Amino acid sequence: MTAPASTMAPPKRPRFLRVDTTGLVMHLFLLAVGLVISTPIFIAFFTSFKEPAKIIAFPPHLLPQVWTAENYFVAWEKTQFDRYLLNSAVQSGVIMVGQVLFSVLAAFAFSILRFPGRDGLFYLVIGSLMVPFELVFIPNFVFISRIGWANTYQGLTVPFLASAFGVFMLRQFFLTVPKDFYDAALIDGAGNWRYLWQILVPLSKGSIGAFAIFAFLSAWNQYLWPLVITNSDEMRTLQIGIRFFMNTLERGADWGPIMAGTMIAMGPTLIIFLVAQKQLVQGIAMTGLKG
Repeated sequence: MTAPASTMAPPKRPRFLRVDTTGLVMHLFLLAVGLVISTPIFIAFFTSFKEPAKIIAFPPHLLPQVWTAENYFVAWEKTQFDRYLLNSAVQSGVIMVGQVLFSVLAAFAFSILRFPGRDGLFYLVIGSLMVPFELVFIPNFVFISRIGWANTYQGLTVPFLASAFGVFMLRQFFLTVPKDFYDAALIDGAGNWRYLWQILVPLSKGSIGAFAIFAFLSAWNQYLWPLVITNSDEMRTLQIGIRFFMNTLERGADWGPIMAGTMIAMGPTLIIFLVAQKQLVQGIAMTGLKG
């Protein structure tokens, strides 16, 4: 006997016809936000390929009517962009290696080793995150200048070789690794040093890689510290070089070459993000918040 039509459940729609309305709205919203945030980058990119007369034309055009790479040649020939790139690469690379190395060692001590005052010292390290850089800017500058490191690679890198954020991030991941691995390593005769580099670090490649990317990008985009600690073209980083590059232009604020220089400075960061975005997301997702 068949049930009345009014009590029969409506037929289910095929899986491929179902639409997740909430997810669709969220994706559209995030896409709109991403486009808004990326608009200045698109403007800078298209402006770097425009002819000088077309940049200030009214009404303005987003896309170049005639694509030209002249602005890139002007930017490269008018200043020492090769030297600026080298300085930025050295500064960012040294800071990244230093922060990763010291953060791994400190995170291992705060997560695995047992010693008096460990928790208090860890809270002190985390508390330093609440101290703004502007508060220690002048003492750092005075100290670096007095020991003769102004306008040197040491002055650009040494004050940033340690990172409280890196210590916190890697410690949180190290805490998610089962302690049985550590106990088994000790039973097999491995010491702390061997356990760290042969077991813990390989298991933490995702989180360490994500932090390395953070450290490199943060160092690459530094502006205030390189501005005051360097005073010659031989030691200026790329961001500072672009600022002084504006003074060398014969036509004043010529936005074509300026935008070309900006794209040159932005290129390495975009390449790193595009190449390592999967590892970056996975490293963040794998980093637990276990206390």
